[in-house]
Amino acid sequence: MLRGRTVVAAPDNLLIQYEDFEYGRFTHVGRTDDRIQFMGYVTYASPKFYHTQERTPEGQVIVRENTNCFAVLHRFDTAGRHLGTDVERVNGTRDSGERDWAKLEEMIAGLGGVNFGDIRVRPFRVEVGGVVHGLIYECQRWVEDGEEHEYVMLEPNDIMFHPPWDSGDYST
Repeated sequence: MLRGRTVVAAPDNLLIQYEDFEYGRFTHVGRTDDRIQFMGYVTYASPKFYHTQERTPEGQVIVRENTNCFAVLHRFDTAGRHLGTDVERVNGTRDSGERDWAKLEEMIAGLGGVNFGDIRVRPFRVEVGGVVHGLIYECQRWVEDGEEHEYVMLEPNDIMFHPPWDSGDYST
């Protein structure tokens, strides 16, 4: 018996719903006054922590723990096509939360007048400083059920959007 195979493809656009509540993941999405869509967040990349060594003038080695934490701002045109991504390294420590988010707020302020709300954007992928950022479409056959599953991953956040693409549904 022959069986047809469903052909899947990346979505034309994906709904990112504005979340106007504390601890929402998408509290910094919307449009500028000139209709540019944007999405911003603070996130970690892998590895989350790394170490550097420095020598003092006396020759003592000091090991410092650093984080791979970034304020990220993606911009899209009115059709949802990716226009650009700005990435700024932030501290990403337990004590730096407000300062890290202040950096993102500063980046958004640079856009001019903004209105927060839902956006519709297309999948994209960009590498900045060796870190992959984007909304990356994937379709895989999972061993557990033998079925194909498609999703769009927001990287480096590891947030997975699920079909239907206009639902705004995601998991972490």
